[in-house]
Amino acid sequence: MIDEKSTHRAAAIFLDRDGTLIEDVGTLANADDLRLFPDTIPALLKLQEKYTLFVITNQAAVAKGELTATQVAEVNQGLDALLAKAGVVIREWYVCPHQRKDGCSCIKPNPEFVLRAEQKYNLDLNRSFVIGDHPHDVYTADEQGVFGLYLLTGHGGKHLSELAQDKLVFHRISDAAEWISAHADHKNNIAQRIDQGARAIQNGGVAAFPTETVYGLGADVFQPDAVAQIFKIKGRPEWNPLIAHIADTTQMDLLAESVPDNARRLMDAFWPGPLTLVLPKRDAVPEIVTGGLPTVAIRMPAQPIALEFIRRCGTPVAAPSANRFSCTSPTTAQHVITQLGAQCPIVIDGGACRVGVESTVISFAAEAPVMLRPGGIFIEEIEKKIGDVETLAAPVEKSDSPASPGMLRNHYAPATKLSAYDKIPAEYANRSDVGVLLFSPSEKSYSGPVETLSGSGDPKEAAVNFFAALQRLDLRNLSEIVAEYAPDQGLGRAINNRLSKAANGRIDHHE
Repeated sequence: MIDEKSTHRAAAIFLDRDGTLIEDVGTLANADDLRLFPDTIPALLKLQEKYTLFVITNQAAVAKGELTATQVAEVNQGLDALLAKAGVVIREWYVCPHQRKDGCSCIKPNPEFVLRAEQKYNLDLNRSFVIGDHPHDVYTADEQGVFGLYLLTGHGGKHLSELAQDKLVFHRISDAAEWISAHADHKNNIAQRIDQGARAIQNGGVAAFPTETVYGLGADVFQPDAVAQIFKIKGRPEWNPLIAHIADTTQMDLLAESVPDNARRLMDAFWPGPLTLVLPKRDAVPEIVTGGLPTVAIRMPAQPIALEFIRRCGTPVAAPSANRFSCTSPTTAQHVITQLGAQCPIVIDGGACRVGVESTVISFAAEAPVMLRPGGIFIEEIEKKIGDVETLAAPVEKSDSPASPGMLRNHYAPATKLSAYDKIPAEYANRSDVGVLLFSPSEKSYSGPVETLSGSGDPKEAAVNFFAALQRLDLRNLSEIVAEYAPDQGLGRAINNRLSKAANGRIDHHE
């Protein structure tokens, strides 16, 4: 609970500037070049209802001689005026003009600006937040007990690998604002939601929870009636098997009859992480979990909230993606709520999923390991550990009893018709009713809305943005979405797998 005495002090939001409030265009010397993100003003208006707003911006270009302090001040004044015109009040603007590699005096030994604001405005830092697109924004917050939220805008995707797994990430500032509004007492709010979800699982119910790949809809593996609820809520046919999620390797003994040496090598290398292993199952595992197959798919997620949730459940948790069957995968809590609504009353909001596509699935049901689904771990990485791995020749049909999730020809589809191309045809350039999903920036201009997955052409950054971008386009009431395939290697292969299946459309949920 929040200390009642602390409520007499104001709570604050400390905001990064470039990449958080405005597009990061590098050295910004002129206020006329400001480009706000579309959701910046609505997000700040929402936040300032309960929080005092500050901006802390690092302008290392001053130390490098690329900008003057006067130019930085003029840009800040221009942005302040723009926000003020919309009703947003920034209490103070703080500027760090140093290069951090040179030993920035603004953050060492303590984050000077945060402490200055705390003293001047009588702030309660334990109820305050930092929002930024660089790991140092989050880690600076940690030093004073402020809760840091990481954005994937700006340079957020580029530096995501530098951020610890226990930090929450969000696609946009509006997503962070929504999360803050529901988690004012952030530590207790998260713990309480995990407990609610665990109690639901223990009592034969379901709960949705975040993993590093996508959000899962979970139930106790060993309660068949509970697992049946998953199929009903999703509209998923019972011949399609589920993945059993575990919190530690001791739970493997409850599920797998045997574990080959090569499977153990992959566990040692990639667990916890986005890798699912298909192994011979124990008799105790209900057939509804395995689609009647003699094997069970098992994964240990890397997301700390997921691991804590499974521990609290006290049992392996069967969980497919928390969406309608064959529809676009959910990588935020809001995606789950939009698709499942009241059918799933407990959703643990852990921000955006950091891998963004489902796990790689490797089967050890036969003598040679087989990749059933490409995903968050590259086949190249797997083969470095265990040698050659066979790949599934083609997607299976509905009647084929797939050995793992994600193997059907139709999957991951938005409601809007989607077509995927190596090179998007020129005829779509002037179609304002067509949304465009690009892997990387294009010199071509399009009349319709455009979502670009990675500003630098990085497959990891593209993957984390993939389903969120696809869902945003799907909400635009377009006649069609056209998508560009990624380079077919590494995570690009996983993205292309989802695009190809999404282009085949959805499966009727009632079949």
